[in-house]
Amino acid sequence: MKFRAIRLYLLDLTLRTPFTTSFGTYRTLPRPFVVLETTDGLRGVGEAPTLLDPAYKAEVDTPAVITSLKEFILPSIARAQQERGEIADVAALRAASAWIKGAVFAKSAVEAALWDLLAQEAGAPLWRLWGGDRRSFPVGVSIGGKTLDDVLRLADNAVELGYRRLKVKIWPGFDVEPATAVRERFPDILLQVDANSAYTVENWVRLKALDPLDLLLIEQPLYDDDIVLHSEISRELRTPICLDESIHSLRDARAAIRLWSRNDTLDRLIINIKPPRVSGFAEAIEIAHACHERRVRTWIGGMLDSAWGKAMNLNLNALTAIDLPGDHFSPSGAYFERDVVCEPLVSRDGSFTLGDGVSAGVTFDWDYFNSAARELFAIDLDR
Repeated sequence: MKFRAIRLYLLDLTLRTPFTTSFGTYRTLPRPFVVLETTDGLRGVGEAPTLLDPAYKAEVDTPAVITSLKEFILPSIARAQQERGEIADVAALRAASAWIKGAVFAKSAVEAALWDLLAQEAGAPLWRLWGGDRRSFPVGVSIGGKTLDDVLRLADNAVELGYRRLKVKIWPGFDVEPATAVRERFPDILLQVDANSAYTVENWVRLKALDPLDLLLIEQPLYDDDIVLHSEISRELRTPICLDESIHSLRDARAAIRLWSRNDTLDRLIINIKPPRVSGFAEAIEIAHACHERRVRTWIGGMLDSAWGKAMNLNLNALTAIDLPGDHFSPSGAYFERDVVCEPLVSRDGSFTLGDGVSAGVTFDWDYFNSAARELFAIDLDR
């Protein structure tokens, strides 16, 4: 693969419905996109699904990702091509920026753009390149509401649309009540809660009140960089704990597996695999297989991605190593007022079916993107 140009764009995406978590409410998201142009005339697109601020994790806010891409990652990739003549594959791309610590969201955007190019060259869907063979699978929704009424309204909408797995955002003081209310309204649905690191060693015990609700999991109750304390409280909760923010790599996933094994609670460990949080799809695939080998359940999380990013994540669900429904859809319909694909992503009765379309399986809306996105940075390699 030889690049002619590397470009960085910023596009404002506006949510149709504000989304609330323990760390804030979001409506408009300035979103970076990386475009890789090849000497053969192909264009690959990768999204960095950033938030407005670093409340979820460090270096996942838009300004940090833009800085990492402009100052370090994209120039490193350009230098690697100039030195070697080409970027041979994903491993070579990852090696070019491996010296940069962190910046996982920024790195994932470039890798996603390369996967798009590789799929275009192969004339194949991403799920096939990634070794997937499951074409249909259940999908879930994430509910972020400020009040109990908000949560119940969104839950009603989601169930009416056919979804059979709901995730409710919780935080101290807004946890037992919304989880209980949703469980009482939908006693047979797959229900999980997500704390986004809102609890501490002083107040996590209130989560024990969730055990009678038969929840699928409690996601990341403690600190965003912790694995050890999560493994310890897993001994005192019947509900499985799902790690999200604290898993940045295959190495982290293996460390968690070792800790839960020592505590004899491996059956209560679940891992949320978010490709941008682990630096890209290549690492995500390795984590999925490693967890599957140890019978640790996994699912694919989302970051309020555009439909382009969501479509890529959906392709990852073709791996039979992925066990549980992921966060791919909104309980109130489309995520954004205007998206970057020409056709909507549609689930039917809470399931999604992958087709044979090239790459992500949807058509990137270049006309809209070119009219609405702002080019922030470019490296011309065809000189």
